[in-house]
Amino acid sequence: MSLLNSQNNQIDRDQLIQELMTEYGSQVTRLAYSYVKDIQTAENITQEVFIKCYKKMHHLQKESAVKSWIFRITVNKCKDHFRSGWIKRLRMNVDFSKWLKSTAPSPEEELSKRNEHDELTKQVLSLPVKYREVIICFYFQELSIQETSDLLNLKVPTVSSRLRRARLMLQEKLEGDWK
Repeated sequence: MSLLNSQNNQIDRDQLIQELMTEYGSQVTRLAYSYVKDIQTAENITQEVFIKCYKKMHHLQKESAVKSWIFRITVNKCKDHFRSGWIKRLRMNVDFSKWLKSTAPSPEEELSKRNEHDELTKQVLSLPVKYREVIICFYFQELSIQETSDLLNLKVPTVSSRLRRARLMLQEKLEGDWK
């Protein structure tokens, strides 16, 4: 991201967009996927996000805001996708585990951990969107409550409240499955 520091100079936009795609491409796809639950649609949204980033690069003011700027564009593109009149929502089972790294020392522990993760992922994706998005931002994207608030254009107390409710919903779902 060294090119951001030289904004007063002539910026090589192609190189900067390449750096942004390399750094954030998979995270943007996962975030989009968490909304649309379809990999092809998520990849299309990812392309749209980086096209918009390329066109609006002059709005990018400081390096620390890059991640939230790109995630905000992604969330908005996902919401635009659902607002479009021809789109039908499809509910699909999702497996985030193939994108997340597992460092379990033994095959048995790895299998157990994967099963738990698959169940957690399934339950997170079964939450209503307003709760799912705060869980994904906070835990999967590792954004702070303030960053999540900025990204989703919500007040901090609203994010905190939704996060608390989402945790309770997940706890109830997971405890119900294990009984």
